[in-house]
Amino acid sequence: MFAAFIAAVVGAVDLIIVKKFFNAFKKLSFKTFSWWLFVFIIAVCLIVSPWLVQIDVPMATSPYFLWLLLIMAFLSANYNLLYYYGLSYENVSEIEPFLLFDPIVVILLASAFYADERFWQLYVAAFIAGGFLVWSHIKKHHIKFGKPLLAVLGFSILAGLEAVVIKQLLDVYSPTALYLVRAIVVALFLLVMQEDKVKLIKLKYVPYFLVLAVSAVLVQSLTYYAYHNVGVGITEFILLLSPVLVYGLSYLVLKEKLNWKNLVTSAVVVALVIWVSLVR
Repeated sequence: MFAAFIAAVVGAVDLIIVKKFFNAFKKLSFKTFSWWLFVFIIAVCLIVSPWLVQIDVPMATSPYFLWLLLIMAFLSANYNLLYYYGLSYENVSEIEPFLLFDPIVVILLASAFYADERFWQLYVAAFIAGGFLVWSHIKKHHIKFGKPLLAVLGFSILAGLEAVVIKQLLDVYSPTALYLVRAIVVALFLLVMQEDKVKLIKLKYVPYFLVLAVSAVLVQSLTYYAYHNVGVGITEFILLLSPVLVYGLSYLVLKEKLNWKNLVTSAVVVALVIWVSLVR
């Protein structure tokens, strides 16, 4: 479980860096940003590959696992576009309640496919959390969901489906190896989706991309490791603890105003995380 705790902390810092990046460089589109980020991620993975990349080649090249790999890449490429689109248009403090809901969606989808991921407390927690998430976005008796927030909701659903596929792929890939292969396929997918030629980035962007790439490799490798060793459900519940850091950092670093409804919702969901983890 220690791996999941580290992933939660680094993931919170990573989210703030991404938003800081968009605030500083508004002219860079989210499509260009996504593609270049994966290029840097591939470079970081290749550097550490002699130590962290292991693949069961005969099994990995079988038709079944090749199909799983393609499905994973398709889901990942699309949810990354949705995620960075939402993040580029919304405040972190507004998006965070929906990011809180993301692990719950992942857990529900994982439990639908794997019997060992099912327990009734999970469904109670998901129902309560979902109710608070809707409540936190009600303004003047109307639910206010703009396109950026709907994009983040779509990201949550696709990420949940990807987690189901990843759990099987980890039988033949080490965590970092799977993330490397995933990054390569997604980068190619995003390259095809570019409406025009890929734009070169300025040198001042490089440090941001490098930091984000290193943190992404660390977070995803630790998350995959936890998926394989303790299960998707427990891992995702631990990752729900990162919003506490995100709210503090968004206030201190980004100078964003905190909404009391979002704070209450985050506190409730974190309490549910602790409850479900204890009774599991």
